[in-house]
Amino acid sequence: MTTPTPVPAAAADQVLAERCTTSGEYLAGLIAAAMLDVAGQPEKLPALLFPDLDPQVVERVWNTALPVGFRLGTLVSNPRWTPTALRRLRAALDDAGYTAMGQLADRSARTLDPHPADTDTPRGHA
Repeated sequence: MTTPTPVPAAAADQVLAERCTTSGEYLAGLIAAAMLDVAGQPEKLPALLFPDLDPQVVERVWNTALPVGFRLGTLVSNPRWTPTALRRLRAALDDAGYTAMGQLADRSARTLDPHPADTDTPRGHA
């Protein structure tokens, strides 16, 4: 049996850092899409940016945060549906001038397949 050549720490670090960035971008796209899905229309998104306002506004923000998180959970748990929905929501975001959020949703839509490390099982384990 041949002993595997160790991967230099710098190379592993770079690969892992890139994977973290990709995961973060994926989650950011899902959050952007979930925010629009919960808000219902892009015109309602600015209200989500101002939690320092009077208590009625804070309450509205809080009442939106919970369904956004819940919606995010449903997007994550149904990955075969997600890309289509994200592309539809990206178009709505782009059309309303929310280009950065649309790009985030698109980035997540393009992340269709799981990383091999997430699906491979160690030898001898199921």
